[in-house]
Amino acid sequence: MNIDDLKMTHPAYDEIAKQSNYYYQSFMGGNIYRNGEHLTKYLDEANGMGNGYLNRLKATPLDNHVQTTVDIYRSFLFRELPTRELGFLLDNPLVQEWVSDTDNEGQSMNSFLKTANDLAMVMGGVWILVDKPTYKVETQAQEIELGLRAYACAYSPQNVLDWKYKRNIAGKMILECIKVVEHESPETVTVNMWYPEYMEKYVVRKDEMGNWEDVVSMEQYENPLGYIPFVFHAPLRSATKGVGQSLIADVADQQRYIYNLLSELEQTVRISGHPTLVKTPSTDATAGAGSIVTVTEDLDPGLKPYLLQPNAQGITGILNTIESCVEAIHRMTHTSAIQARKGQAISGIALQTERQLLNAKLSDISDTLRETELALWNIWFDWQGINKPEDFDVIYPDSFDLRDRGVELEYMLKSRASGVANEMYQKEIDKQIVLLTIDDDYAQNLIITDLEEGYKPKPMVDPSNGDTIVANSAEEEARLSQIGYVYLGN
Repeated sequence: MNIDDLKMTHPAYDEIAKQSNYYYQSFMGGNIYRNGEHLTKYLDEANGMGNGYLNRLKATPLDNHVQTTVDIYRSFLFRELPTRELGFLLDNPLVQEWVSDTDNEGQSMNSFLKTANDLAMVMGGVWILVDKPTYKVETQAQEIELGLRAYACAYSPQNVLDWKYKRNIAGKMILECIKVVEHESPETVTVNMWYPEYMEKYVVRKDEMGNWEDVVSMEQYENPLGYIPFVFHAPLRSATKGVGQSLIADVADQQRYIYNLLSELEQTVRISGHPTLVKTPSTDATAGAGSIVTVTEDLDPGLKPYLLQPNAQGITGILNTIESCVEAIHRMTHTSAIQARKGQAISGIALQTERQLLNAKLSDISDTLRETELALWNIWFDWQGINKPEDFDVIYPDSFDLRDRGVELEYMLKSRASGVANEMYQKEIDKQIVLLTIDDDYAQNLIITDLEEGYKPKPMVDPSNGDTIVANSAEEEARLSQIGYVYLGN
C-alpha cells in the first residue's frame, strides 16, 4: 500500500472517532474532560483580559454521571462471575494461563472482559484481537516451556481506521480486511492490515505537523488461521457492521448540560457574594465589608456610587434545573430504584418496573458478553490447534433481579403476625424468611428440611461427666450445645 491508501478510512470512521472521543472524555472526567472544553464560550470570553474562559474551566466541577452509570452496570453484570465448563482442558497449563492472564499483561479473563465491556458501553464498541507469537516450535510441551500461546488485546474505535465485511457462500457476514493503528509515537505510526491469508505491518513517518508523510517499511506475515482473528464487541449494535451505539450517549449530553449549569451556578454565587461596585473615577472607595466611601462635596447626586448584585433567585432556578436533569438520567438508565434519594417519593409499582427494565437491559449486555467470550475461545482454540471439548461452555448470569430484602422481610413478618391460624401457612412464611435471610445454599436446605420434617430429638452427652440428655426442643438443643454438650456418638 502507498501512503494515500493507508490514509483511507471507513466512511463511518470520522463520526465514530469524534463521538468516541467525546464519550470517553465524559467517562474519564478530570483534566481529560476539562481539556475537551465542553463549556459553552461567551462572546469574546477567551480573548478578553485574563482569559475568562480558561478560569471558568478551572473553577467548574464535574458531576460524573456517566462513570456512575457504567459502574452500576458493571457491579451487577459481574456480581456473579461467569462459570466456564472446560471439560478435559481443565488442567491444561496453556488454558490456565489463558484464563488467568488473557492479555499477556496480567489481566484475567474476567478482568479483561470487564475493561473491554466498560469501554464498549461508553464508546459503542471495541475490537478484540486474538493473536499469537510467530516463533516456531514443534511440540505443545515447547510452547508451554516458552510460554508461547495466543493472547487477546482490545482496540478502541479510534484505532480501527477501516474494515470491510462480505458474505460467504453460506450467507454469513465475515470480516474481509481490517486496518488498525498498533502503535504511535511523535515520529512514526505503526499500522497493521489484516487479511484472511496474511497480515501486513507498515511503519509510517510523520511530519512536523503530525501528518502521515511516507511509508518507511513494510513486513508481511502469514495468517495460518485463514480468517481474521478479530471480534467486535458491542452491547448495543447498529445497522452497520462494526459500528455500535453508546449506552451512555444521552447521559453524556445531560452531563454536559449539568456541567454548564454548574458553571453558571458558580458564577452566580461568586458574584452574589461579591457585588460589583459602580463609581466615578474620583470617588475613593473599595468593595468589601467595612469599606468607607469618600466622595467630593460637590458630587452630582446622580453619580452616587452603587452596587450591582444579581438576583439570588436565579440560584434556586439553576438548582431545580440540575435536579430535573439528574432525575432524567436516572430514568433513562433505569437506575431510579438504585439511586433514589432521601425524601424522594417513588411508588412500589414504579420501583418494580424500574427493576424489571434494568434487569432486561443487563440481561441483553450479559448475552453479548457471552457471545464475545465464546468467539474469543474459538479463535484461541484454532491458534493453539486444540479441539474444543464437546461439553465446553461459558455461562453468564441471565437474571439480575433487584430484590429489596428489607421490604420483603418486613412484608413476611407482617404476614406471619397476621393471625392466620394455619400451620402450613406459617411454615411456608418461615421458609421464605429463611431464603431471604440466609445466603448459603447448604444452610438453607438444612433449615428448610428441619422446618418440613419438624424437630427430631437427638441424645446429647456432657463430655465432663458423661451425663446424657435428650432436649425437648431445637432451642434447648442449641442452648446445650453452647454450654458444651455434644451429640452422642460424635
